[in-house]
Amino acid sequence: MEEMVIQDEPGIISKIKNIFSRTEELDDTEPAVSEKVHPGLQLRASYRYTVTVRRQIVSFDDAMAAANGLKRGEQQILNLCATEPATRQKIVDFMCGVNFSQEGTWEEIGENIYLIVPSNAYVEVAPATPRMNSIRN
Repeated sequence: MEEMVIQDEPGIISKIKNIFSRTEELDDTEPAVSEKVHPGLQLRASYRYTVTVRRQIVSFDDAMAAANGLKRGEQQILNLCATEPATRQKIVDFMCGVNFSQEGTWEEIGENIYLIVPSNAYVEVAPATPRMNSIRN
């Protein structure tokens, strides 16, 4: 007598799983799609955030560009060494307000050089070395 095998009908989950699962084995001799070289196609690295270095801020317009960059989520490094003292103080006050409203981080990394970071980035400040402490004193 022949044996009868009873098969259950596949349910909806099994059908969906079969649609998205691969049943055939991959051929190791054929390169993957990401390894194929296409002429004229250049791959670029994608960056998670942008750091803008503003080497010479001499006017309030430069500070506005830095503030707009901070609002877009870009880190800003401001060098205010070449700025007149009165303008420098206005720019520092303005950028402090922008940074406060964006809930960012503000670090002075040198004399009149500032790092301003949006809230989505973490800034770890290493403790000062004995040499740096002696320079500051």
